[in-house]
Amino acid sequence: MNIFDATRKHYNISGVHPTTDPDNPRSQFAVDRYKNHLPKLIKPGMRALDLGCNAGRYTFAMEEMGAIATGIDFAEIPLRHAKEVAQKRKSRCQFNIGNIAALPYKQNSFDLALLPQNNGYLSYQTLESLTVQLKEILSDNGIFVVIMHDELVKRAGEETLLERYDVQTGLMEGNITIPGKGVYAAPWVFWTVAFARYIIEKHLSLEKVEQIEENRFMLVFRNQKR
Repeated sequence: MNIFDATRKHYNISGVHPTTDPDNPRSQFAVDRYKNHLPKLIKPGMRALDLGCNAGRYTFAMEEMGAIATGIDFAEIPLRHAKEVAQKRKSRCQFNIGNIAALPYKQNSFDLALLPQNNGYLSYQTLESLTVQLKEILSDNGIFVVIMHDELVKRAGEETLLERYDVQTGLMEGNITIPGKGVYAAPWVFWTVAFARYIIEKHLSLEKVEQIEENRFMLVFRNQKR
């Protein structure tokens, strides 16, 4: 089973967690981390895409900031919940089922794309493929925002790292226990800020890197077509 299939399976099995449910106050902490950062990038009427939206907590947050927001995810269960929340709120947010490796959008469809800590589910090749797609999908001067951990910081001193880390693919083996449902494969890709910059800067221009917390970074890239 590849990392996409494993991730999709465990998100569908686990369903909507209180910390990812936009209707649950416990999910607000994730959005609040960036309340001094994201609103500076989002302008009223901006077309924003939430990549790997899950149940839509960032999608709805971007709408509240003034964006016309769309979320895309490959896990049907959380996406179904996002649509139910949108209907209940009478939100204009749109939610699409789809794969980040093959986005179903036309040229100049969005002004901003957000990848909120989902890079760990993407291989190095998939992130580059995504960036190439965004070069076309984003408008001229459009923004790609990546929120991520740096695994060199996160895994410092972890004695079993080398046993679980595949140096060629960057893949790390792991499992997740879902209470009452079992143990499922949860592979993860070893990402650093430097790796992400190296891949994305082949196609988009780096605007800034902000350190949000001790090991949480926001990378902002511009799509300069001209």
